[in-house]
Amino acid sequence: MKKPRETAARWFRQAEHDLQIATRLKEESPADACYFAEQASQKALKAFLFARGSRHQPEHSVAALAQRCGEQDPEFGPLVASGQLMDQFYIPTRYPDALADPAVPFESYSTEQAVGAIRLATEILDLVRRKLS
Repeated sequence: MKKPRETAARWFRQAEHDLQIATRLKEESPADACYFAEQASQKALKAFLFARGSRHQPEHSVAALAQRCGEQDPEFGPLVASGQLMDQFYIPTRYPDALADPAVPFESYSTEQAVGAIRLATEILDLVRRKLS
């Protein structure tokens, strides 16, 4: 792996971008906003793990990533519950077969859900940003 701090910085930059996209999409496409907020959370937590010297991060559960981060820093412990909420936006926001018929993702999420997902992602990114600085 390249230098841990450089790898972490790349992942965190992408997390910040994903959060910006989520914010832009929250009203016109709430399902996509929820997904990008979830992705921002994943990438930020992976950035923290990379900064701590971890290598490949195949995990896609925000809750599981928060748990792994919490094993290295107890401040991440409370984020496990937030991660469980964020995990619901990974698959169902994109795939019709992840929802009950006749629902489709783009019609199934509200602006309020997007705002909530963005709020949780912002909390995660704020903590990771503090830890990386």
